[in-house]
Amino acid sequence: MTDKLFILGIGGLTGLKISHLAKDHFDIYGSYNLRNPELDFLSSYNIDITDSKSLENLFEEIKPNVLINTIALSNVDYCEQFSAEASKLNVDFVKNLFNISKKFSTKIIHLSSDSVFDGTKKLPYVETDDPNPINIYGDSKLSSEKIILQNPSNLIVRASVLYGWLPKNIAHLESSSKKPNNFSQWLIKKLQNNENVKIITDEYSSPIIAEDFANSILHLIKNNHSGIFHSAPPIHMSRYDFSNKLANYLNLDSNLITPVKTSELGRKVKTGNNKSLDSSKLESTGFKFLNLNQSFELLKNQLSN
Repeated sequence: MTDKLFILGIGGLTGLKISHLAKDHFDIYGSYNLRNPELDFLSSYNIDITDSKSLENLFEEIKPNVLINTIALSNVDYCEQFSAEASKLNVDFVKNLFNISKKFSTKIIHLSSDSVFDGTKKLPYVETDDPNPINIYGDSKLSSEKIILQNPSNLIVRASVLYGWLPKNIAHLESSSKKPNNFSQWLIKKLQNNENVKIITDEYSSPIIAEDFANSILHLIKNNHSGIFHSAPPIHMSRYDFSNKLANYLNLDSNLITPVKTSELGRKVKTGNNKSLDSSKLESTGFKFLNLNQSFELLKNQLSN
């Protein structure tokens, strides 16, 4: 019998990619709020996931074996300004989700972030490093991790900078995450329109394309892993270097990219300089990441969609 996989957030970048990659392996169900991807190979539900009764009724109908929660208020600056809203979606909802999932014996795969760390370490972070969030978003993600891990069978998957391409039919729609475009989609559109952009040179990360991130999650599910895993290719580079490499690969004008320090942007939120993650633990399970050029080629082939 095929396992029932329930994906919360199929209208987002990660949820959409997981849906496509999982369709041959699971009986898929998905929820969306503002973005309906109109996928004909799964059962989809338009639902306000903060409505606990509606969510529980949906669990009763589906009875999923596995649930992937891709939903979060992930705009760091927005969370800093609207802390109560961040807590409601990133913590209170997760607590409710945990309780409902426990009732139906559903395994939760919860997606998290490098923001649980303070960004001061010189080397990429490993799963056993002590978290120390320095902003409201990071604090909310750490709180949600602690809730999910109350069940040792559950799984946390952290990413650094996630990028990819959403199709035109949903890319223009508002996102519940308060982050309408991921970094690469924003950058590509700016450069295609010959607009100048300021990109920081003093923040380092391990950028991963959404398909690779989705594949790593499915790999962990199929092999029944639990606990905490980092999913990030062995890359340690600045946003500025990443932007130049991507622009050059896509034959866009990298002269439009101006290097700046984080302090020059006038942001009112603290962010660490090192967002890089070490994924040796995940690689030891047999998962192999795409390299940067393979990822860029994958992205390039999607630009007309």
